[in-house]
Amino acid sequence: MRSRAGSAVFLVIGLGTILAFVYYLHSNWGAYSKLLRISLIPVALILTATSVSSYINGLITVFLYKGLGIVLPLREGFFLASVSTLANQLPVSGGMMTRALYLKHKHDLSYTKFISTSLALYFCFVSANGFIGMLTLICLYLFSGANIPVALTLGFLLMSCSVLSFMIPVERITAPGTLQHRLIQVLEGWRILGKQPVMLGRILALQTLLMLLLAIRYWLAFQMLSQEISMAHALLFSSASVLTQLVSIAPGGLGVTEAIVAGVATLLGFDTGVSVIAVGLDRLISTLIIVFVGGISVLALGHQSSESRSEEL
Repeated sequence: MRSRAGSAVFLVIGLGTILAFVYYLHSNWGAYSKLLRISLIPVALILTATSVSSYINGLITVFLYKGLGIVLPLREGFFLASVSTLANQLPVSGGMMTRALYLKHKHDLSYTKFISTSLALYFCFVSANGFIGMLTLICLYLFSGANIPVALTLGFLLMSCSVLSFMIPVERITAPGTLQHRLIQVLEGWRILGKQPVMLGRILALQTLLMLLLAIRYWLAFQMLSQEISMAHALLFSSASVLTQLVSIAPGGLGVTEAIVAGVATLLGFDTGVSVIAVGLDRLISTLIIVFVGGISVLALGHQSSESRSEEL
Protein backbone atom coordinates (compact mmCIF):
# COMPACT_ATOMS: atom_id res chain seq x y z
CA MET A 1 0.00 0.00 0.00
CA ARG A 2 2.83 2.40 0.89
CA SER A 3 4.58 1.55 -2.41
CA ARG A 4 1.43 2.30 -4.39
CA ALA A 5 1.05 5.61 -2.53
CA GLY A 6 4.68 6.47 -3.24
CA SER A 7 4.23 5.81 -6.95
CA ALA A 8 1.12 7.99 -6.98
CA VAL A 9 3.04 10.84 -5.32
CA PHE A 10 5.75 10.74 -8.00
CA LEU A 11 3.13 10.67 -10.75
CA VAL A 12 1.21 13.65 -9.32
CA ILE A 13 4.41 15.66 -8.85
CA GLY A 14 5.59 14.91 -12.38
CA LEU A 15 2.28 15.75 -14.05
CA GLY A 16 1.77 18.85 -11.89
CA THR A 17 5.21 20.20 -12.71
CA ILE A 18 4.85 19.57 -16.44
CA LEU A 19 1.45 21.30 -16.50
CA ALA A 20 2.85 24.24 -14.51
CA PHE A 21 5.74 24.57 -16.97
CA VAL A 22 3.40 24.45 -19.99
CA TYR A 23 1.25 27.16 -18.41
CA TYR A 24 4.33 29.28 -17.63
CA LEU A 25 5.62 28.86 -21.19
CA HIS A 26 2.22 29.80 -22.65
CA SER A 27 1.92 32.88 -20.41
CA ASN A 28 5.39 34.15 -21.28
CA TRP A 29 5.65 33.06 -24.90
CA GLY A 30 5.68 36.65 -26.17
CA ALA A 31 8.75 37.46 -24.07
CA TYR A 32 10.62 34.30 -25.04
CA SER A 33 9.67 33.98 -28.72
CA LYS A 34 12.95 35.75 -29.55
CA LEU A 35 14.65 32.37 -28.89
CA LEU A 36 13.41 31.31 -32.31
CA ARG A 37 15.68 33.94 -33.86
CA ILE A 38 18.77 33.06 -31.81
CA SER A 39 21.57 30.76 -32.92
CA LEU A 40 21.05 27.18 -31.83
CA ILE A 41 24.68 26.78 -30.71
CA PRO A 42 24.38 28.59 -27.33
CA VAL A 43 21.00 26.91 -26.78
CA ALA A 44 22.60 23.50 -27.35
CA LEU A 45 25.48 24.37 -25.01
CA ILE A 46 23.09 25.43 -22.23
CA LEU A 47 21.12 22.20 -22.69
CA THR A 48 24.38 20.23 -22.49
CA ALA A 49 25.51 22.06 -19.34
CA THR A 50 22.13 21.40 -17.72
CA SER A 51 22.33 17.71 -18.63
CA VAL A 52 25.81 17.40 -17.11
CA SER A 53 24.52 19.19 -14.00
CA SER A 54 21.77 16.57 -13.68
CA TYR A 55 24.41 13.82 -13.70
CA ILE A 56 26.51 15.65 -11.09
CA ASN A 57 23.46 16.07 -8.88
CA GLY A 58 23.04 12.31 -9.08
CA LEU A 59 26.63 11.81 -7.90
CA ILE A 60 26.11 14.20 -5.00
CA THR A 61 23.00 12.25 -4.00
CA VAL A 62 24.87 8.94 -4.10
CA PHE A 63 27.83 10.23 -2.05
CA LEU A 64 25.65 11.97 0.54
CA TYR A 65 23.35 9.07 1.34
CA LYS A 66 26.18 6.56 1.24
CA GLY A 67 27.58 8.61 4.10
CA LEU A 68 24.23 8.14 5.88
CA GLY A 69 24.38 4.37 5.46
CA ILE A 70 22.18 4.13 2.37
CA VAL A 71 23.79 2.57 -0.69
CA LEU A 72 22.11 4.00 -3.78
CA PRO A 73 23.08 2.72 -7.23
CA LEU A 74 24.20 5.58 -9.46
CA ARG A 75 21.12 5.13 -11.63
CA GLU A 76 18.76 5.43 -8.66
CA GLY A 77 20.68 8.44 -7.34
CA PHE A 78 20.43 10.11 -10.74
CA PHE A 79 16.68 9.42 -10.97
CA LEU A 80 16.07 10.69 -7.44
CA ALA A 81 18.08 13.88 -8.01
CA SER A 82 16.26 14.51 -11.31
CA VAL A 83 12.84 14.01 -9.73
CA SER A 84 13.82 16.37 -6.91
CA THR A 85 14.94 19.01 -9.40
CA LEU A 86 11.68 18.58 -11.27
CA ALA A 87 9.67 18.90 -8.05
CA ASN A 88 11.60 22.08 -7.20
CA GLN A 89 9.71 23.72 -10.03
CA LEU A 90 6.71 23.50 -7.70
CA PRO A 91 6.39 25.77 -4.65
CA VAL A 92 7.12 24.95 -0.97
CA SER A 93 10.37 22.96 -1.28
CA GLY A 94 8.84 20.31 -3.51
CA GLY A 95 12.21 18.73 -4.20
CA MET A 96 13.12 18.32 -0.54
CA MET A 97 9.70 16.91 0.30
CA THR A 98 9.85 14.42 -2.58
CA ARG A 99 13.33 13.26 -1.63
CA ALA A 100 12.40 12.92 2.04
CA LEU A 101 9.27 10.86 1.22
CA TYR A 102 11.15 8.57 -1.15
CA LEU A 103 14.07 7.91 1.20
CA LYS A 104 11.73 7.28 4.12
CA HIS A 105 9.51 4.98 2.08
CA LYS A 106 12.26 3.07 0.22
CA HIS A 107 15.23 3.19 2.60
CA ASP A 108 13.66 4.04 5.97
CA LEU A 109 15.71 7.23 6.44
CA SER A 110 14.17 9.26 9.26
CA TYR A 111 12.83 12.70 8.42
CA THR A 112 14.83 14.20 11.28
CA LYS A 113 18.13 12.88 9.97
CA PHE A 114 17.25 13.91 6.42
CA ILE A 115 16.35 17.48 7.36
CA SER A 116 19.38 17.90 9.63
CA THR A 117 21.92 16.79 7.04
CA SER A 118 20.18 18.73 4.25
CA LEU A 119 20.26 21.97 6.25
CA ALA A 120 23.88 21.50 7.28
CA LEU A 121 24.90 20.70 3.70
CA TYR A 122 23.13 23.83 2.46
CA PHE A 123 25.10 25.97 4.92
CA CYS A 124 28.28 24.35 3.56
CA PHE A 125 27.22 25.18 0.01
CA VAL A 126 26.46 28.82 0.90
CA SER A 127 29.82 29.18 2.61
CA ALA A 128 31.71 27.61 -0.32
CA ASN A 129 29.90 29.82 -2.84
CA GLY A 130 30.60 32.89 -0.74
CA PHE A 131 34.29 32.00 -0.52
CA ILE A 132 34.55 31.59 -4.30
CA GLY A 133 32.67 34.86 -4.77
CA MET A 134 35.17 36.63 -2.51
CA LEU A 135 38.13 35.14 -4.41
CA THR A 136 36.58 36.25 -7.70
CA LEU A 137 36.14 39.81 -6.43
CA ILE A 138 39.75 39.88 -5.23
CA CYS A 139 40.99 38.65 -8.63
CA LEU A 140 38.91 41.28 -10.44
CA TYR A 141 40.41 43.97 -8.24
CA LEU A 142 44.01 42.76 -8.52
CA PHE A 143 44.16 41.86 -12.22
CA SER A 144 41.68 44.23 -13.87
CA GLY A 145 41.57 47.12 -11.42
CA ALA A 146 37.77 46.90 -11.26
CA ASN A 147 35.93 48.84 -8.59
CA ILE A 148 34.46 46.35 -6.15
CA PRO A 149 31.08 47.33 -4.64
CA VAL A 150 31.21 47.33 -0.86
CA ALA A 151 27.71 45.85 -0.57
CA LEU A 152 28.65 42.91 -2.79
CA THR A 153 31.85 42.31 -0.84
CA LEU A 154 29.95 42.27 2.45
CA GLY A 155 27.34 39.93 0.98
CA PHE A 156 29.89 37.33 -0.10
CA LEU A 157 31.76 37.77 3.18
CA LEU A 158 28.58 36.97 5.13
CA MET A 159 27.99 33.94 2.91
CA SER A 160 31.55 32.75 3.56
CA CYS A 161 31.03 33.06 7.30
CA SER A 162 27.80 31.06 7.32
CA VAL A 163 29.84 27.95 8.16
CA LEU A 164 30.56 29.58 11.53
CA SER A 165 26.94 28.82 12.46
CA PHE A 166 28.17 25.29 13.24
CA MET A 167 30.04 26.77 16.20
CA ILE A 168 27.06 28.55 17.73
CA PRO A 169 26.40 27.41 21.32
CA VAL A 170 22.65 27.05 20.74
CA GLU A 171 21.89 26.01 24.29
CA ARG A 172 23.32 29.29 25.64
CA ILE A 173 21.40 31.72 23.47
CA THR A 174 17.84 32.96 23.70
CA ALA A 175 16.04 32.70 20.38
CA PRO A 176 12.51 32.09 19.11
CA GLY A 177 11.56 28.43 19.39
CA THR A 178 11.47 27.78 15.63
CA LEU A 179 14.85 29.44 15.01
CA GLN A 180 16.51 27.59 17.85
CA HIS A 181 15.03 24.31 16.63
CA ARG A 182 16.46 24.91 13.14
CA LEU A 183 19.87 25.76 14.56
CA ILE A 184 19.84 22.56 16.57
CA GLN A 185 18.97 20.61 13.41
CA VAL A 186 21.87 22.27 11.54
CA LEU A 187 24.30 21.35 14.32
CA GLU A 188 23.05 17.76 14.40
CA GLY A 189 23.50 17.52 10.65
CA TRP A 190 27.01 18.94 10.88
CA ARG A 191 27.95 16.33 13.48
CA ILE A 192 27.01 13.68 10.92
CA LEU A 193 28.75 15.34 7.96
CA GLY A 194 31.82 16.39 9.96
CA LYS A 195 32.64 12.78 10.78
CA GLN A 196 33.16 12.05 7.08
CA PRO A 197 35.48 14.73 5.68
CA VAL A 198 36.31 12.76 2.51
CA MET A 199 32.65 12.42 1.59
CA LEU A 200 32.01 16.10 2.39
CA GLY A 201 35.03 17.15 0.32
CA ARG A 202 33.77 15.21 -2.69
CA ILE A 203 30.33 16.78 -2.41
CA LEU A 204 31.73 20.32 -2.10
CA ALA A 205 33.98 19.72 -5.13
CA LEU A 206 30.98 18.57 -7.15
CA GLN A 207 28.94 21.55 -5.91
CA THR A 208 31.73 23.86 -7.08
CA LEU A 209 31.59 22.19 -10.49
CA LEU A 210 27.82 22.78 -10.57
CA MET A 211 28.42 26.45 -9.84
CA LEU A 212 30.93 26.67 -12.70
CA LEU A 213 28.44 25.06 -15.09
CA LEU A 214 25.77 27.55 -14.02
CA ALA A 215 28.25 30.39 -14.60
CA ILE A 216 28.84 29.09 -18.13
CA ARG A 217 25.08 28.99 -18.71
CA TYR A 218 24.70 32.58 -17.52
CA TRP A 219 27.61 33.71 -19.69
CA LEU A 220 26.01 32.08 -22.73
CA ALA A 221 22.62 33.62 -21.94
CA PHE A 222 24.14 37.11 -21.72
CA GLN A 223 26.00 36.52 -24.99
CA MET A 224 22.72 35.56 -26.65
CA LEU A 225 21.44 39.03 -25.75
CA SER A 226 24.64 40.71 -27.03
CA GLN A 227 25.58 41.69 -23.47
CA GLU A 228 29.33 41.33 -22.98
CA ILE A 229 30.27 40.01 -19.54
CA SER A 230 33.35 38.16 -18.42
CA MET A 231 33.35 34.65 -16.97
CA ALA A 232 34.39 36.22 -13.66
CA HIS A 233 31.18 38.26 -13.59
CA ALA A 234 29.15 35.19 -14.57
CA LEU A 235 30.80 33.35 -11.69
CA LEU A 236 29.66 36.09 -9.30
CA PHE A 237 26.07 35.70 -10.54
CA SER A 238 26.31 31.95 -10.12
CA SER A 239 27.82 32.18 -6.63
CA ALA A 240 25.06 34.47 -5.39
CA SER A 241 22.24 32.42 -6.93
CA VAL A 242 22.61 29.70 -4.28
CA LEU A 243 20.63 32.03 -2.01
CA THR A 244 17.57 31.28 -4.15
CA GLN A 245 17.06 28.14 -2.07
CA LEU A 246 16.29 30.31 0.96
CA VAL A 247 12.93 31.14 -0.63
CA SER A 248 10.85 28.02 -1.23
CA ILE A 249 7.52 29.66 -2.11
CA ALA A 250 8.27 30.53 -5.72
CA PRO A 251 8.35 27.56 -8.13
CA GLY A 252 11.97 26.90 -9.08
CA GLY A 253 12.90 30.17 -7.39
CA LEU A 254 10.93 31.96 -10.11
CA GLY A 255 11.57 35.67 -9.77
CA VAL A 256 13.96 35.16 -6.85
CA THR A 257 16.92 34.07 -8.97
CA GLU A 258 16.20 36.90 -11.40
CA ALA A 259 16.14 39.40 -8.52
CA ILE A 260 19.44 38.12 -7.07
CA VAL A 261 21.27 38.18 -10.41
CA ALA A 262 19.76 41.57 -11.30
CA GLY A 263 20.90 42.96 -7.94
CA VAL A 264 24.45 41.71 -8.42
CA ALA A 265 24.47 42.93 -12.04
CA THR A 266 23.29 46.38 -10.99
CA LEU A 267 26.05 46.65 -8.39
CA LEU A 268 28.58 45.67 -11.06
CA GLY A 269 27.23 48.26 -13.51
CA PHE A 270 25.34 46.00 -15.93
CA ASP A 271 21.87 46.65 -17.31
CA THR A 272 19.26 45.32 -14.87
CA GLY A 273 16.62 44.56 -17.51
CA VAL A 274 19.02 42.60 -19.70
CA SER A 275 20.15 40.61 -16.66
CA VAL A 276 16.58 39.60 -15.83
CA ILE A 277 15.91 38.52 -19.43
CA ALA A 278 19.19 36.57 -19.56
CA VAL A 279 18.29 34.57 -16.45
CA GLY A 280 14.82 34.02 -17.93
CA LEU A 281 16.31 32.63 -21.14
CA ASP A 282 18.54 30.29 -19.18
CA ARG A 283 15.54 29.18 -17.10
CA LEU A 284 13.44 28.47 -20.17
CA ILE A 285 16.11 26.45 -21.95
CA SER A 286 17.26 24.49 -18.89
CA THR A 287 13.69 23.70 -17.83
CA LEU A 288 13.22 21.78 -21.08
CA ILE A 289 15.89 19.31 -19.92
CA ILE A 290 14.62 19.32 -16.32
CA VAL A 291 11.09 18.41 -17.42
CA PHE A 292 12.25 15.79 -19.93
CA VAL A 293 14.78 14.05 -17.68
CA GLY A 294 12.62 14.50 -14.58
CA GLY A 295 9.58 13.02 -16.31
CA ILE A 296 11.55 9.92 -17.30
CA SER A 297 12.92 9.66 -13.76
CA VAL A 298 9.41 9.85 -12.26
CA LEU A 299 8.37 6.86 -14.38
CA ALA A 300 11.59 4.99 -13.56
CA LEU A 301 11.30 5.45 -9.79
CA GLY A 302 7.60 4.62 -9.95
CA HIS A 303 8.47 1.41 -11.77
CA GLN A 304 11.12 0.55 -9.16
CA SER A 305 8.59 1.15 -6.38
CA SER A 306 6.12 -1.18 -8.10
CA GLU A 307 8.79 -3.86 -8.43
CA SER A 308 9.67 -3.53 -4.74
CA ARG A 309 6.01 -3.90 -3.84
CA SER A 310 5.73 -7.04 -5.97
CA GLU A 311 8.80 -8.57 -4.28
CA GLU A 312 7.34 -7.80 -0.83
CA LEU A 313 4.14 -9.60 -1.80
